[in-house]
Amino acid sequence: MKKYIGISLLVLSMGLASCDDFLDQLPDNRTEANTEEKIQKLLVSAYPTHDHMAFTEYASDNVDDMGANNPNTERFLDEIYGWMDVTETDNQDPESYWMDLYQCIETANMALEGIESMGGATTTSLREAQAEALLCRAYAHFMLVNVFATHYDAGDAEALGVSYVTATETELNPQYERETVHENYQHIAEDLEIALPNVGDSYYDVPKYHFNKNAAYAFATRFYLYYEKYDKAIEYANKVLGTNPASMLRDWAVLNNMPDGSNYQQDPTTNHVIEPTLNCNLLLLTSYSGQGLYFGGFSTWHRYSHCAYLGQTETISALARVWGGDYTSFAMSVKRYSGSNMDAWSQWRMPFLFEYTDPVAQIGYRHTVYNAFTGDEVLLNRAEAYAMLGDYDKAIADLQIWIRNTSTQKTYTLTIDHVNEFMNGITYAYDNSDGTPKGDIYSSLKKHLHPKFSIDAEGSTQENIIQLVLAARRYETLHEGKRWFDIKRWGIEIPRRVMNAGGTPDHINDWLTVDDPRRAVQIPQKVREAGYTPNPRAVVDDSGDAAVNHL
Repeated sequence: MKKYIGISLLVLSMGLASCDDFLDQLPDNRTEANTEEKIQKLLVSAYPTHDHMAFTEYASDNVDDMGANNPNTERFLDEIYGWMDVTETDNQDPESYWMDLYQCIETANMALEGIESMGGATTTSLREAQAEALLCRAYAHFMLVNVFATHYDAGDAEALGVSYVTATETELNPQYERETVHENYQHIAEDLEIALPNVGDSYYDVPKYHFNKNAAYAFATRFYLYYEKYDKAIEYANKVLGTNPASMLRDWAVLNNMPDGSNYQQDPTTNHVIEPTLNCNLLLLTSYSGQGLYFGGFSTWHRYSHCAYLGQTETISALARVWGGDYTSFAMSVKRYSGSNMDAWSQWRMPFLFEYTDPVAQIGYRHTVYNAFTGDEVLLNRAEAYAMLGDYDKAIADLQIWIRNTSTQKTYTLTIDHVNEFMNGITYAYDNSDGTPKGDIYSSLKKHLHPKFSIDAEGSTQENIIQLVLAARRYETLHEGKRWFDIKRWGIEIPRRVMNAGGTPDHINDWLTVDDPRRAVQIPQKVREAGYTPNPRAVVDDSGDAAVNHL
């Protein structure tokens, strides 16, 4: 059943304006988008300036709780690590991201209506601007539904998505419906397919900060992978990767040879990661974010850490064992920190930048620049799509390209037999010695998969290749919050685990199970208070049994 709301999404999305100020005027008091130049300038504001990285990374299995002996935390991190409904305000909280994305949608719609008021997209420049606006609108909705709803399930046509907004607001209290996830995906596909034939780079000063052609195709690749339309995912990946996929990947060795620079800035390493001239960087976004600080040179102080145990048993060294290596066999070395209250393995991937609003008082805003899409991710997405279609040789070929590029093993040959031998030779994480799931506390590279779509049995070639793809993408997107979406897509169960003073698992406090409603981040509190239907949450009755509350 569709849920209706009687609130203004502009009120919700304009996070820096007070409600009282906004309600003093109708939302049509704004700059008129009636020339090509105005529309192009307007679209600069159709990209998010907040991100999901903190609240999705800390919700994932890329961090463990280092225990009460490490008091360095804050309420915001406690809530997102514990899969709680966030009440703390922070520039990186779900509310900031929600509001920002809906503001991007409003801006994109304003540009689209401006183009229509000029007689439509009658010139190359207007067609490209229209494509950019549609892509920005589709991307914002794509991120909203994948954060604030359950993952797309072809067999569940009733799962609540978000409101798909296709027009600017002209009244104070418009009625919006909370669509289903299926409807959201249909609308995203419609916007994408209209935009893709006309996407271009002709009027961009710095194309990598806009939906240039490769960025648009990379978005389409990820979207169709999530939508279970694997042929289309491969089609658009091919447009990005061309006949020489390695040329679209990051040169990790260059980063490894750079001096570390300061612990705060991590310059020049992180600034090179976001260099717009690199082929691998497809779409760069700026945001109010301390992610470069959380997982950079000062990552060691956090209670919730990508610790040495995780690096050795689940992510970095665990993945390197596929080619017979360890953490030293990656082309870019791992930053390892240990000591009193310090236990972290990180790779410097995002700059930490600070904007002083008052240099004397030393206050201001944290910023970073990050990759929304990269050629490396496109390659791994294509490998997954090949595996889902049973084209294992091509999936293995893509994985080999990725391993040769990311590791020091430049001539390494990966085979289907080796993947099967390796994966079948290791246990699933958290299994007891008799194979009972969730019977133990310890880690492994591979975890049980419970997707809503069908795959071959555990131990099969298909499942083993997918396990390797997931492990590679986990490494590829470490610290960026994207692992959370694989956890949702593949129904991966993960614990909230507390480590002991020696840095190994001590006990488990909680589990995120296959159908746990907390996989959908809760609708922000202010939005719920305005009348928007919240995501369901489990309630525990007097007997201690949990049931899902859909109200």
